[in-house]
Amino acid sequence: MAKKKPSKNPIPQEDIPQQQQTPLEPDFPIQQMVQNVDFPIQQMKGGPSQMAGGVKGSEKMRKAYQAASKLSKTLLEQEAPEDAKFLSELSESDVIVLRGCYDFGETIFELAEIPYTLIDPDTIQDIELRDEQIIFVNCPGSEVTERGIERIKSFVEQGGLLVTTDWSLKHVIERAFPKTIKYNGTATGDDVVRIVYEPIDDTFLKGLLDPNDDPQWWLEGSSYPIEILDESVRVLVSSKEMKEKYGEAPIVVAFEIGKGKVYHMTSHFYLQRSETRNKRHIQKGSAYAAQKGLSMNAFTSEEAEALEETDVASVEAAYTSVRSMQNIIIEQKMRVSDRNKKK
Repeated sequence: MAKKKPSKNPIPQEDIPQQQQTPLEPDFPIQQMVQNVDFPIQQMKGGPSQMAGGVKGSEKMRKAYQAASKLSKTLLEQEAPEDAKFLSELSESDVIVLRGCYDFGETIFELAEIPYTLIDPDTIQDIELRDEQIIFVNCPGSEVTERGIERIKSFVEQGGLLVTTDWSLKHVIERAFPKTIKYNGTATGDDVVRIVYEPIDDTFLKGLLDPNDDPQWWLEGSSYPIEILDESVRVLVSSKEMKEKYGEAPIVVAFEIGKGKVYHMTSHFYLQRSETRNKRHIQKGSAYAAQKGLSMNAFTSEEAEALEETDVASVEAAYTSVRSMQNIIIEQKMRVSDRNKKK
């Protein structure tokens, strides 16, 4: 059975029974989308032509991501020009995205104009990896072979950075790094929960700790809550609602393995919907740009139109995922730079 897609008319949360749900996983092999890779990763290209099905989610969220990408880029250039430089120097082979059928993290890379290389999950075992790269595993990650898991494990131990989402918790993390985190056995409903950023030092959180924000996180039906097994695992983003409904508070966690690092998050990086829960949320997206200190003159006419046609809740959610994605890349660039200085 395929994973449930979000309903166009979600049931109000008070009408959803809060009980343990049976996780829905595909009972058939996920269809292969590209041929096995038998050549160096440097020869591969990322870009719009490789995006399966184009931008996912609602038109409202697409516009929110379009505006949020410009918002995040502008703020990053103003607040941390050295960090922005890291992004400008990025090449396609620096970020390897494993194709998924439920999460489409590459969509964020497209809209944020971040170069990347898109491959099929079972080809990670055959490509050349470098310890300065980032591997992004879209949900579900079930097509990664045992040899691929060993390659990923070695990659991280030697200094690589791994990012996984949702069902990759079970299919990648539990296989490569047991005794760190695991799926708690209680799948979520199609839900949106309020989140908080933990006040700890991690590049992931740069530009997100705004006391005026009230961010939300979309949970696709049958998302996997994160149970922490090792006390060295750090919680970066949490949710009281998540804890009350599904037994675990963590939304985004990070941990070190050897010379490398792993980030994992519940549900998806590309958030396909949000909810308007208060008067602030229903304001136009331009109000969120103003909150961040940007006038409409900072945006192109198309971007400004997108801000006017969406709301604060959507732009805020999109900004969270775009900025955190950029931050993860910056984190790895900083780690590599520090390692090189010590040589």
